[in-house]
Order: sequence, then C-alpha cells, then structure tokens
Amino acid sequence: MKWMATFTFLLALAVAPPIDASGITAEALVAEMNRYRSAEGLGPLFIDERLQAAAADRMRDMEESGEWRHEPSGGGSPFDAIRHHGFEFALAGENLATGFETVEVLVESWMLSPGHRRNVLGAEFGSVGIAIIDGHVARRAEGRSVVAVFARERVRPVSRKK
Repeated sequence: MKWMATFTFLLALAVAPPIDASGITAEALVAEMNRYRSAEGLGPLFIDERLQAAAADRMRDMEESGEWRHEPSGGGSPFDAIRHHGFEFALAGENLATGFETVEVLVESWMLSPGHRRNVLGAEFGSVGIAIIDGHVARRAEGRSVVAVFARERVRPVSRKK
C-alpha cells in the first residue's frame, strides 16, 4: 500500500497547478521541518549562520560546476564547507531538493525518502543552514532548489587544572 501513497503523491504533483515558489524561505522550511520533529517529540532545529554560509557555499559550487550532487566539484566532502566556516561538527548531514513550489511539498518529499527523513528527524541534529535559489543549477526549471546542511557541534572537553 505504501507504493499507492507514493503514486498518489506523485500524481498530485504532476497535475497540481503552478504555485508561487516565493514562499520557500529558510525560515518556512525550518518551521515545517520542526512541525514534523515536534510530532515525533523531538526538539527544534535552529538556523546557524555558519551553516547558512556553508549551505550557500555548497549551492555556489553546484551553480559554478553545473552539477547537482552531494560531492563538491573539486573533490572532498560536502561537509568541508561546514569546517571552513568554523563549525566544528560531531555529525553532519545534507539534504538537496529541486523543482519544488511549496514548502509543504518539499518537506513531504524529504519525509518519503529514508535518508532525507533521517536528517530532518535526526535527534542528534540541532542546527541547520539553508540555501535557496530559483530554478536549477544545471538547467532551466520551475520552482526552487534547496541545500539544507544539518549538524551537531562538537563538544570540547573542559580541561581541569590539578
């Protein structure tokens, strides 16, 4: 029956009239993800400016390379951008989305994907950064494209003097 729900969701996407994608903002995305987190008894995600900068770097790299993917164009990890902005993380994740017209449909699509869902509902995550562009990095497209970077900051042990 799960396939039927997925099919119905995709059919609704295919026949839905175009909607103004301007409602897709970082704040609206975080609010929608936090709605799902709250329903699961999880604490909220908060926007971190360092992660915002890291997400913007990831989006810029994809725009410059014309490739929509998790791996940076110059190699390395998608999380190198997080370190570059001074966020020492213990754990990180990344969600990508493209071609969406509403926040609700975008987050719902993440919830239907096990990996994306794991990031949205990750109890270990407390911080997020989001970058958004109109269209797509590699081709003309309707809707908006999003990079969401999730992370938990590394806790540094307190040194005790003897």
